[in-house]
Amino acid sequence: MSAIAMDRPNVGAPVAVNFFTLLAWELRHIGRSRLLWMVIGLLAVAMAWGAYSGAALHHAQSQAIERSRASDAQWMQQIRERAQRYAEPAEKPVPYWQDPTDIAGFSRYFLRAHSYKPHLPLSPLAVGGSDLMPSRLPVKLETPFGVEPAYDFENPRGLGLGRFDLGFVLVYLLPVAAIVLIGLLATFERDHGMLRLIAAQRVGPRAWLGARVAAIWLWLTPATLALMCVSLLLAGADLSAAVPELFASAALVVAYLSFWAALGFVVVSAWPGAAGAISLMSAWWALLAIGLPLLGSALAQRIGDAPAPVAYVDAQRRANDAIALERDAIVTAMFRARADLAGATDKVATIDYATRMSFLAPELERRLQPLQQRQERARDVRESVSDWAGYLSPPLGMEQALSQLAGTDARRQREFERQTRSYQQALREWFYPRIQRQIAAPTPRPVADSYGRMNFNEYAAIPAYRGTDAAASARVAAALSIAAWLALLAVGLSAWAWHRLRRWPTEL
Repeated sequence: MSAIAMDRPNVGAPVAVNFFTLLAWELRHIGRSRLLWMVIGLLAVAMAWGAYSGAALHHAQSQAIERSRASDAQWMQQIRERAQRYAEPAEKPVPYWQDPTDIAGFSRYFLRAHSYKPHLPLSPLAVGGSDLMPSRLPVKLETPFGVEPAYDFENPRGLGLGRFDLGFVLVYLLPVAAIVLIGLLATFERDHGMLRLIAAQRVGPRAWLGARVAAIWLWLTPATLALMCVSLLLAGADLSAAVPELFASAALVVAYLSFWAALGFVVVSAWPGAAGAISLMSAWWALLAIGLPLLGSALAQRIGDAPAPVAYVDAQRRANDAIALERDAIVTAMFRARADLAGATDKVATIDYATRMSFLAPELERRLQPLQQRQERARDVRESVSDWAGYLSPPLGMEQALSQLAGTDARRQREFERQTRSYQQALREWFYPRIQRQIAAPTPRPVADSYGRMNFNEYAAIPAYRGTDAAASARVAAALSIAAWLALLAVGLSAWAWHRLRRWPTEL
C-alpha cells in the first residue's frame, strides 16, 4: 500500500499517512452518517420480523406434531377399551373392519402411525422448504413406497410467494443494504465535485477508496451479526443448543457481506456516480439473485427422464386396475410359492380385503418400481445441479446453506422420507406375517361367542417411529464450504478492484 503525506498547520514536516490511518478516519466519519444508522435500523426491524415469522410457523408445526402424538395415544387407549368390551359374548360377531381385535382389520382400519420431523434449535434462521414439505406423515401399510403427504390448509398464492423470514432478509435484503451504502457513500465526493481536491493531495486511489469500502464493511458486518443473534433470541431460538450452527451462520454472513462489498468495490473502482453505481450493483443483484436461479430452475426441470406427475398417477391407476383383474391369480401364485400356504389355495377367494392387500401392496410397488427409480435418479441429478448452482449464484448458495443449518433444507426432508419408508417396511414385516398366519392356522377364539375375533392384542408391541438426524458437524461442513467459496470470490474481486485503482481517473 502506498503511503501518503498530508501537510498540517504549524508542523514542519509532512506526516506519513497510510491505509490504516485513513481507515480509522473513515470509521469515525461513516459512524456519524445518518444513512448508515437508518439502514441498520431498517435491517433490525426486518430481521426481527423475519425471525418471528419463521419461528411462529415452526412453533405451529411443532404444536401440530404434539397434537398428533396426543391424538394417536388417545386413539390407542380407546382401542384397548374397545378390545376389552369385544371379549364379551354376543349374539353375532362384529365385522372385521370394525373389529380392533382382528389383526387384519386392525392393520387397515385402526392402525394410526405417523413419522415426525421435529425442528432443530436454529430453525428460525430460515424457513427453507418447511412451509411446503410436511413435518409429519401418516404411515399406512398399503401406501406405495411409504410416503403419503399430509398438508395443512394454506393460501396457495402465499405458499408460492414464500415466507418473509430471517433467511430472506440475510440473502436478499442485506445485499441491498450494502448496495445503498457503498453506492451513496463511496461516490459522494465524485457527485459533489470534490474528487479533484482529494486527488491533488498525496493520497492514492487504492488507499482512499479501499478505506472507504472497508469502513462500510466494518460497520455493517458486526451490526448484522449482532442483529441476527438478537433476532434469533427474540424468536425463541435456543442458541446454546446450536453453537456450531450459530458460528457457521456467522461465518456465512461475514463471507456473504464480503462478497457484496468486494463486488461494490469493483463497481466503484470505475469511478461512477451514485446513480450509476447503484444501477450497476442492482443489476448484478437481480442477475445473481433472480436471473440465474430462474434459469437454473428451468434447465433443471429438463434434466433426467423422470415421468411427469400426471404420467406417474396414470401408471399407478393402470397398475391398480391390472392387479384388480388378476388379484386371485397373483395371490394364488404367492400361496403356492410358500410352504405354509401352499395347502390353503382354496381360501384365496374368501380371504378378506385387508389380508389380500398384504400380498397385493408389495406387488403394486414391484410394478411401479421402474418409474420410482427414474424419479429417484432424476431427483439425485437435480439436487447435484442445485448444489453446483449455489456456487454460480451466491444468493442461492447462501439460501441453501442457511436452510441446512436451520434443518429446513430439501436433503433433510428427503432423509426424513427415506426413514418413513423404512418405518413402513418395518411395520409390514411386523404385521404381514401375523396377518397371513391366520389364513392356514387361525387363532381360536378364547371365548366361544365373543363379539370380537380376539386374535390380536399386541398393541404395546407395535413398532414406533424412531427418526434420526445427521450430526451438526455435517450441516456445518456443508455451510462452511459455501462460506469458503464466497470468501474466495471476495478476495478475487477485491484484487481485481485493487488492480483497477492503480491511478486516479484522467477525467476528474
